[in-house]
Amino acid sequence: MLVTIALDALWAALAAGLVGLVVASHLPRPVDRPAPLVQPFGQLVRRAVERPWARGLLLLGWLWLGWHFFAR
Repeated sequence: MLVTIALDALWAALAAGLVGLVVASHLPRPVDRPAPLVQPFGQLVRRAVERPWARGLLLLGWLWLGWHFFAR
């Protein structure tokens, strides 16, 4: 029971972090800063797909998430 609660808290923290990054990527940037603090999520995925090793890592992560979400 305690392990389930801890794992659910971990997933909630990861989801909150991802949502925080997406929100931060859409915030207006300061005038004196040429680049945004966080790049848009689509741009990060596009850059990851350009590299073969990162594409493999993204695929493994997607498979891992699919297994843990749908195989329960």
